Amino acid sequence: MRKTFENFPDLDAAFEAVKGQLFGPLDPALVARKHKEILEDHKEKREQEFDPHGRLRLAGDDRTERDRKDRLEALLLTITSQRLAEKLRETYKAFDGIRDKAHELLERMNNLLRDARSDYQDLLNNAARHPVTGDAIFRYKDGRVENEDGRAVARDEVAKVDFDGKATGEQKDAGQSRISELEHFREEVIGITARAESHQNRITDPALDEDEREQAVDDAAKDADGMQKRLEEIDHLTVPELAASQEVRREGATVHGTATDLITVPKL
Repeated sequence: MRKTFENFPDLDAAFEAVKGQLFGPLDPALVARKHKEILEDHKEKREQEFDPHGRLRLAGDDRTERDRKDRLEALLLTITSQRLAEKLRETYKAFDGIRDKAHELLERMNNLLRDARSDYQDLLNNAARHPVTGDAIFRYKDGRVENEDGRAVARDEVAKVDFDGKATGEQKDAGQSRISELEHFREEVIGITARAESHQNRITDPALDEDEREQAVDDAAKDADGMQKRLEEIDHLTVPELAASQEVRREGATVHGTATDLITVPKL
């Protein structure tokens, strides 16, 4: 038989009174407030941390990345659903991987673009010159002549120009195409990086309630799959170019073949 004690609170009644607050839907205002409190606590503790390098270490950290991680950790502490917390953590981690891969590819694009532009400048240096204007001109296999911008040059204007051993129109088009394509890849990777950061900011927005956050996480996870696949495609398409770029140091005007499926014109 259950005993009762005088002046002792009724635990069953107390539980009934608070269980809605403990297990009910998340209050966005409460989540936002707790999120802010936890972030401020993290910041205070971080500022109190010292190592042999003192404040210099903190100043040298990637502040944006550190704040992003703190925001995630703070939010996870406010979420009552273990299932949602795990989905949030996994999706956030996936975008971290996407951003790391994108940064790796951006470094590769920058290196390839540097080499492609250098090769193109070598080509311009080896171009024939218009006898009047001094502009670089290029003759194609079919006999037509163009300047660097693709403007046709009358044959009678360049009848006495010696094009033997000079850069051809096909080589000029190939060089321009290669630079344009690498720039396109770079812009695409930059866009993927921005989308990844946008998703991470969205799914950790403290103003979202539980249902809104779960929908945001599900949408982000779907988009992450497509983003990861596209980065893998770009990786596959550009890895062979690393080896090919070492072969484009030309003697004269030698044309090399392309190493990707997207580049359909001869490579410099």
